[in-house]
Parts: sequence; structure tokens; C-alpha cells
Amino acid sequence: MYVIRVQLEAPGGRPPAGPVEAAAVRDGLERALREPARLDHARFRATAGAPDGVAFVSAPGLLEAEAGLRAACAELVRPQGPLAGWLVRHCEADPWLALGLHEQPTYR
Repeated sequence: MYVIRVQLEAPGGRPPAGPVEAAAVRDGLERALREPARLDHARFRATAGAPDGVAFVSAPGLLEAEAGLRAACAELVRPQGPLAGWLVRHCEADPWLALGLHEQPTYR
């Protein structure tokens, strides 16, 4: 399983059709992701109206996981897609998240 960070961005900073629900992104990715990749879990939050989150993707390898999720993101934002008008700002594996190092430890 691979941890892949996904960030969507509204062109010009304004959402094309209002804010996007995190569940819509997760559900859209689950439907658009093709074999051999599979979405195991995803968690998204809306920051300033733009979805930002991580997807846990099962695939034979990291490259397949990234490519599969990138293609699924492209399906979401295509002109006829559920998130038409949005841009994919980031969609790649995040080694800091995979290693649990996204926050620096605090020592006292």
C-alpha cells in the first residue's frame, strides 16, 4: 500500500462551482481508479475550499499506484468530470507521510 498526496486547486483561486465536499473527491477517485491499482482508504479536507488529502492505494508497485491515481484525478477534473474546472496541483507519493515524519517530534 502506498500513501499518495492529492491536492486540487481552483483556477484563479475561485472554485468553479462552489466548494467541493471531501466525500465527493474520495468517491470520485474510488470510481475512477482502475486495476491493478485499488483505493483502500482516502482522507480529504477542504482547505480554503480546495480539497487536500491523502489516498492509500494498493498496487503492484509505487509507479503503478501513482500513475493510477494520477489518471483517476485527471478523470475527475476533465471537462465532463464531476470536478470539471479544477486543476490537479499535486498527485504523488509523499515519503514524509509514508514514514510518519510529516510533523517534527517535540523534545522536552
